[in-house]
Amino acid sequence: MNDIPFRSSATRSLGIELELQLINLADGHLSDKSLEIISLCNDDPHIKKELTLSTIELNSSVHDSPFPLYEEINTLARKVATIAKEKQCGLCGGGRHFSNIWKNQTITPTKRYAELHQQQGFLAKLSCVFGQHIHVGVGSGDEAIYLCHALIPYLPHFIALSASSPYYQSEDTGFASSRFSALNSFHTFGLIERDIDNWEKFIGYVEECTELEVIHSQKDIYWEVRPKPELGTIEIRVCDTPLTLFHAAMLGGYAQLLVKYLLKNRVSGAQARNAVTQTNAFHAQRYGFEAQYIDITKRVRIPLSAHIQHMFDTLENGANIEDRKVLSYLSAYVKQGINDATRLREKVQSGMSEVEVARDLMEMLLPSTHITHSPS
Repeated sequence: MNDIPFRSSATRSLGIELELQLINLADGHLSDKSLEIISLCNDDPHIKKELTLSTIELNSSVHDSPFPLYEEINTLARKVATIAKEKQCGLCGGGRHFSNIWKNQTITPTKRYAELHQQQGFLAKLSCVFGQHIHVGVGSGDEAIYLCHALIPYLPHFIALSASSPYYQSEDTGFASSRFSALNSFHTFGLIERDIDNWEKFIGYVEECTELEVIHSQKDIYWEVRPKPELGTIEIRVCDTPLTLFHAAMLGGYAQLLVKYLLKNRVSGAQARNAVTQTNAFHAQRYGFEAQYIDITKRVRIPLSAHIQHMFDTLENGANIEDRKVLSYLSAYVKQGINDATRLREKVQSGMSEVEVARDLMEMLLPSTHITHSPS
C-alpha cells in the first residue's frame, strides 16, 4: 500500500478559500476576464484561477485567529478589485449569480480543467457556483478522518449561516442555498464513507479508487468535509460564498472553535442514518434558519436555529476574548433571523434591476470605507 503522508498542523491554525464572482460593470452579468486580471496581480500566490473564467479565488495565509485573516482577505480583495476596475469589472460574493446561464460559461484553459470538463460534460459549466472552503489545522491523519465524521451533524449550521444563492437564472428557487444542485451530480460528491475510520483505511480507499479509475488522484474526492494531507487540515466545503468578507472570516472562526471542541470532547463513531443526515442538509438548504433539525441524540425535531445557538452556548465555556467575539457576532446573526439569501430577495423584491443588485453586492463585499474589526 502506498503511503500518503499527513503534514501535522497546529490545531488552531485557520485558512479559507473564497470563490468570488467577477462582474461586468456595464450589465451586471458574469465576466470572463479572470485570466487577464490575475495576470496583472504579480503572480500573487493567494489569487488563483478556478474552473470557469468568471471566478477569481482568494486564498488566505495560515492564521491563528479569524480577525487577521479578515484583514488579509480584505486587502487581497481590494487589490484584485482595483485591477478588475481597469477591465470594467468588479467583485461580489454570493453562492450563485442571479441570472447566469450555465451554457454561456467558459472553462478555464488548463490541463486539469479541460480533463474535468471532458469527464463531467455539461456539469462542469453547470457548476459555475461560488463557495467558501474552510481549512482548520489538525495534528494527524487519524484526527482528520475522525473530524470528517464528527463534523457531519454540524454541516447544516454552515449551510444556513452562509446561504446566499436563492436565485438561479433569474428565478427564485425557493431555497436559501441552491448552490448544491450544481455540485451533487459529481460522482465523488457527498460524505466520507462510514467504514473509513482511520488514516490507513483512507489510504486504502484512495489506492483502490485510483486503481479502478474512479478517481485520477486524491483531488477528485469532493466530500463535504475532506482531509487535505498536504496542508495538514480538514476542509469544510458546504458554504456559499457570503456577501461580506467579515462574515466569511467569522464562519472560519466558528469552524476553528468547533474543531477544537470536537477534538477535546470525542464523540462516538455512531452516525445518523444517511436519510436523516441528508434531510437535515436539505432542510438547511431549503429553509435556512427556519429549517427544522432532527437531533438524532434525542430523537426529536427542533428548530435548526436552536441547535446552532446551543452549540454557540456550549463553545462559550473556556472561550477567550476573540472566541467570544466570533460567537457573539454569529449568535446575533442567527437571532436576527435574516441571512444573505433573505437580503438578496429583499433587493430583488424592492424592484432593483440586475445591475443595481450587482452594484449593491459589490459595495457589500468591499465597502467604500473599510471597517477594521478589532477583537478587543
